[in-house]
Amino acid sequence: MTQRYITLFLWAFSLSLIPYDAFPAEDEPFRESVIIFNTICAKCHEAECSGRLSFDDAYEASASHIIRHYGKASEKKWLQKELFSILNHMKENCAYYPMQVPVPPKRIWNSEILEKMTILMERNYFIPIGPITPGRYDLELILAKDEKVTVHLVSESFEFVVEDCYQSSDQRLVIPFSIEETENYYVRVYPRKPVQITRLVISTIKKSE
Repeated sequence: MTQRYITLFLWAFSLSLIPYDAFPAEDEPFRESVIIFNTICAKCHEAECSGRLSFDDAYEASASHIIRHYGKASEKKWLQKELFSILNHMKENCAYYPMQVPVPPKRIWNSEILEKMTILMERNYFIPIGPITPGRYDLELILAKDEKVTVHLVSESFEFVVEDCYQSSDQRLVIPFSIEETENYYVRVYPRKPVQITRLVISTIKKSE
C-alpha cells in the first residue's frame, strides 16, 4: 500500500469512530439568529404577516431597519441576512421560524437543553414548548440566582397567555396559566439582568387544586 492510500484509510477509519450526532444536521436551523429574531424582533412583527410590509427583494433596505433595532448586527452581514430571511418567513407564513428542538419527556427542560435556546450575552430565551391542550397549568422556572424577569407565553397564532414581569424567590418562579385552544406554544423570558435558567417545567394543575 502506498503512503497515500494508508493516509486515506486512516482518515476514513477515524471518521467511523466519531458518533453520528457529532455532525450537524444539514437542515439544522441557524438557531442563534432565530432566537435573536424571536426575542428582539418578533415582538413588533408578529402581527405583520401575509406579506404586509414585507421586505422581499429589498435586503439593502431591510439591513438598516435590522441594525436600527438590533445594533449588534451592524458588523455582522451574515446575521443581517439571516434575520432578513427569518423576517420574511414570519410575514409570508404567519408563523415563527421552525426550530428542530423536540419537547423533552414530561415537559421538563434541563439546563443543557435550555442553553440551546438563549442568547448568551443578554440571556433572553425563546423556548418552543409544543402543543398544549385546554386546561390549567403551572409554568415553573428555576434560575441560577434571584432576578426580576419578564415572561411571555404565546401561541403559534401570536395570542398571549402570559405577559407580565415577575420577581423570583429562592431562585424559583411559578406562574399558573390556562389554555383554551389546542395550539403550539412558546415561552419567552427577558431577565432584567442576565441570568441563566437552569430548569423549566410545564405541569398540569389537578382539578382539586
